[in-house]
Amino acid sequence: MDIDLVGAGALGGAILVCLAKIGCGNANRIRVTDPDACEPRNLPAQWFRAADAGSRRPKVVAVAETIESACGCRVEAVRGRFTGAEQRRVGPVVILSVDSIEERAAIWSRLRDRRDVKLLVDARMGADVVEVHALLFGQDPHEVYERSLHDPADSFREPCTRRSIASTALGAAALVGSLFRAFVKGLDFPRRVVFDFRNFWIER
Repeated sequence: MDIDLVGAGALGGAILVCLAKIGCGNANRIRVTDPDACEPRNLPAQWFRAADAGSRRPKVVAVAETIESACGCRVEAVRGRFTGAEQRRVGPVVILSVDSIEERAAIWSRLRDRRDVKLLVDARMGADVVEVHALLFGQDPHEVYERSLHDPADSFREPCTRRSIASTALGAAALVGSLFRAFVKGLDFPRRVVFDFRNFWIER
């Protein structure tokens, strides 16, 4: 089951580690898209090597090399901004780990009517809190997910890059990996999970 992972920051890199460790990138393809460069300030929570920190190399390339070396898989790295309107085949699994609700909404506006996408997973992280949404195309109504993009009462607003904590990103990655595994095996899974790693509570 091929995967488009959008974002190679703290959260996206952790998700990539999890997917690689459960066997993705061997029989299937993982394509990761990110527009940013490696910066020293991101090293504590992100997944490129220390030697890359001040290099200004494309972050997605550096992260892909790290994961390939550690996991023995193949990662396709694309430097750029994923829009959802790509002319190529997308997915069928798309995982979002981008920086803002606005960017998610823009991507969703182009993804929502695509026929090649089967599962959308939207992972959001701020400090100690993780929120993960899942949407099965052709089965789930779009309205619930769309409310999380447009209704402030239902929207997790803190950018995933704010005060990034590696342990929170790894916890989020475990949730995403579990959702992906359930999808591949045809099992049921929650469409929304919120976990607070500071206060140790979960909401579904």
